[in-house]
Amino acid sequence: MVDVPHILQAHRGHVIAPAGCGKTELIAKTIAQSEGKPVLVLTHTTAGVAALRQRLQRDGVSASNYRLNTIAGWALTIISMFPERAGYLHDPKNAPDYTAVQNAVGELCASGAIHSEIAATYSRVLVDEYQDCSASQHLITSGLASAIPAIVFGDPMQAIFGFGNDPLPDWTTQVVPTFPELGRLNTPWRWNNAGANDLGGWLLTVRGALEAGHQIDLRTLPDRVAWHPLCADHNANAVAQIAVQYEIAKANPQETILIIGDSIQADSRHNFASRAKGVGVVEPVDFRDVVDFANQMDGKSGQELLVAVIGFLISVMTNVYGEKLNARVQSILGGRNRTPPTAPEVAAVSLVQGGGYAEAVNFLKAMAGDRTRRVYRQNAFNIMIEALQIAIAKQDGNLPAAIAGIREQRRHAGRVIPPKAIGSTLLLKGLEADHVVILDADRPGNAMSKEHLYVALTRGARSVSVFSRSPILPKRS
Repeated sequence: MVDVPHILQAHRGHVIAPAGCGKTELIAKTIAQSEGKPVLVLTHTTAGVAALRQRLQRDGVSASNYRLNTIAGWALTIISMFPERAGYLHDPKNAPDYTAVQNAVGELCASGAIHSEIAATYSRVLVDEYQDCSASQHLITSGLASAIPAIVFGDPMQAIFGFGNDPLPDWTTQVVPTFPELGRLNTPWRWNNAGANDLGGWLLTVRGALEAGHQIDLRTLPDRVAWHPLCADHNANAVAQIAVQYEIAKANPQETILIIGDSIQADSRHNFASRAKGVGVVEPVDFRDVVDFANQMDGKSGQELLVAVIGFLISVMTNVYGEKLNARVQSILGGRNRTPPTAPEVAAVSLVQGGGYAEAVNFLKAMAGDRTRRVYRQNAFNIMIEALQIAIAKQDGNLPAAIAGIREQRRHAGRVIPPKAIGSTLLLKGLEADHVVILDADRPGNAMSKEHLYVALTRGARSVSVFSRSPILPKRS
């Protein structure tokens, strides 16, 4: 076991932090008890920064005790302060080449050229989620460790991210020699606090087995872990999966559920949410398909804009029936309709008759207000409404720019997760709920690795439900 005094007394080292074992609390207490200069606290994502900041504020940790940033964000700050020493000039008008920036800052830190400035500014550095550090980020942290005490927190069993041409450093041969192990967290607080001590203990055992390369049997904890066999009928599987999450929600109406779907095929997750009432979609922070739809709408008006908006709605809402709606609009415009137009049809007609973004917003809201339809990607829907309204207010009509601005704000604010939400391991890592439902753990062609499986299993504090072809996981390749 490792505690705050261990961390404050160490010059460098790493803490193994299995999921749900109190890592964030340990980091917060370390920062709170640090004296003198502020602690530099680094992590990977802006969502991670937002989560840490909320936790520190909740615990009443003074903001003067720490400086919190992403590793990439801190690297950009350093490169702007010391471009000549780093031998790298970043043009702020252009998108950063993060790997190049991080390599340059890593070399700068390793050279000792800014050690005095670092030591004068910070008391120590703490790096969260170190299993997700890329090689260039490891170079930065290693350089910092030569100037100030540096402690990293991570769990190689949760290493599920990749960085393309900037790979993860090998934990055993690169991380451990640089940051020797200080200790391991081994109390499953997430499950103990939920009254599910048996599940927490089982998950720690599972972690050890998976780390050793063994398979696990999902039938070994029947009171907390439910295995549901998949069959060859995709529709029957979907019906069964929706039924399970519905039964969990019905039995535990005040509790949260995370549903983990295919990590590659976003459409499969969207399809589940469209069929399962009350389930919302956790969106990637880049909202890439929303940006694509914004590009299709950009500068359009009238019929062209209506077609683009309907295309967007089909991806976020049930029962859009775009062709039928278009035909109905033409019928109304030609005076051939036998029944009065509905509110969405009135708004669509207004948009077709030379309308622009304002009419598009009215149409979107009218469609969302129709009881026969349901928005299942609420965040995507909301960001599009907001972007259209910003483009209207700025009078420049630049919808992609409006989307980009909102997206950046949300990166820093963190995400709001609905009580019943579906995503992938990559989107849900770091989140927790009362219950987790894993839809297809051994899908042919995209079966969960031991790391993805461990991340998925540890999202639920009270119960785990797994759909797979076999109860013995992970699937052997």
